[in-house]
Amino acid sequence: MNKRGASSILGQRVRIAPESVPRRRLSALASRKPIVPPEVRPLLGPGWIIEGEDPELYEGLLGQVGAAVQPRDLIDWLLLKDVVALTWEIQRTRRQRASLMRTARHDAMQSILTKLLPRERMRMSGEEREVELARQWFSGDEESIAVVDELLAAAGLSEADVVARSLSVNAQELDRLDQQNERHEYRRDALLQQIERRRAGWAKQVKRASEEIVDAEYTEATPNVIERADKS
Repeated sequence: MNKRGASSILGQRVRIAPESVPRRRLSALASRKPIVPPEVRPLLGPGWIIEGEDPELYEGLLGQVGAAVQPRDLIDWLLLKDVVALTWEIQRTRRQRASLMRTARHDAMQSILTKLLPRERMRMSGEEREVELARQWFSGDEESIAVVDELLAAAGLSEADVVARSLSVNAQELDRLDQQNERHEYRRDALLQQIERRRAGWAKQVKRASEEIVDAEYTEATPNVIERADKS
């Protein structure tokens, strides 16, 4: 097959880019917003997205990674699509874990404050004091942080105890997410080994491109619901 010409894919003709494509920075390639060839995309199957995720973003990422690594034929595209999908899953799981840890830290602090504050619980803005104080502490309010630090110190505790409680309460879910992530990484590594056997050296390009592009875009597209700068 002529690598600079066209390749027949299941009765269709797909233009194949020259192999000697100059190396470019991935950010420059991503800015061109390439797409998967329309004659190829229906053959790749549906994207691995869940409710609330942007299918157009996913398709754009697949096209960007394709532009970065230059698939030659349908088999290359099928392998590439699965690597991108698994990378997407890995990033999603990592962010789910990070989000769980943030909210668990807030909940653990609120639970500890419930025990430390006087039982009469003065109300603040219509909410129990520990609820409002935990929320302000979590949002980075310096005055609330100082109050919480004083309460913890008086009880012989620190933020490390808050983290320990959040880990203990959510240990089962954290373990599930870790195992899920390991399965995705194992499957991706197996795919990359298959890619390497098919095209020597291409697996490294695919892994680098998928991680760099998907991680950058996924981070930008999934802002945290609750953000707090780490004050500890």
